[in-house]
Parts: sequence; C-alpha cells; structure tokens
Amino acid sequence: MEVLETAVYAEDLERARAFYEGVLGLPCFQFKPPRHAFFRAGKGVFLVFNPHYTAKEENLPPHGAQGSVHVAFKVAEEELAHWAERLQEAGFPVWWADWPQGKSLYTRDPEGNLVELAPATIWGLE
Repeated sequence: MEVLETAVYAEDLERARAFYEGVLGLPCFQFKPPRHAFFRAGKGVFLVFNPHYTAKEENLPPHGAQGSVHVAFKVAEEELAHWAERLQEAGFPVWWADWPQGKSLYTRDPEGNLVELAPATIWGLE
C-alpha cells in the first residue's frame, strides 16, 4: 500500500505553485485558482487546497486546516545535500533531524507548512 494523496493548505496558490513546482520540481497537472493546485509526486498526488474555498464545499467532503500541516517527500539519502543547497539558494532556510535510521531535511513552504525530505529508511522501509 502506498500513499494515494496528501494535502496541505495555502491561500496564495501562485506562491505555492512556485515552491512545489519551481523549487521542488513536482509537475503541476491541475491549477485552478483560487481553489487548488494539484501536483504529481512519484506514484501519488500532492494537493494544495485554499481552505477558504474548500472548507465550505457541500458537494465534496470539506478540505481545510488552520495552521501549519506536515508533508514528507521520499528522496534518496544521497540527494539530501543537493536539496538543502537548492532550497537555501531559493531562500528557504533548512534544518536537519537525525533519526536512528537516517536523517531528514526540513523547511517551510511559503504558507508555513512543514515540508520534510527524507529517505524511506527513516521508517525502516526499502
């Protein structure tokens, strides 16, 4: 079983798209401001919703959150240094966490959501 989809929330979808597509390189396959931006993330999808629109929906289960949420993207351990450099060059501070089975790289997206890049080995996977 794999993650089918996961979501974060952002009011400014242009800035969110610039970060997730422009900095992280996730292909945006559906961009419908002011409601949402959808991205491919490996075999799954990554969704960015504007909660001011999706928390009030009646036809679908409402999507929305207040405050920072967390997403972790799987990357190879040998790519972490590259991602740290790329994020810092784009103006996003990074920090690290050491785990018993590896380490994670963290930053925050333009809306303040916690974005983690880590190898699957931190969870004993692969």
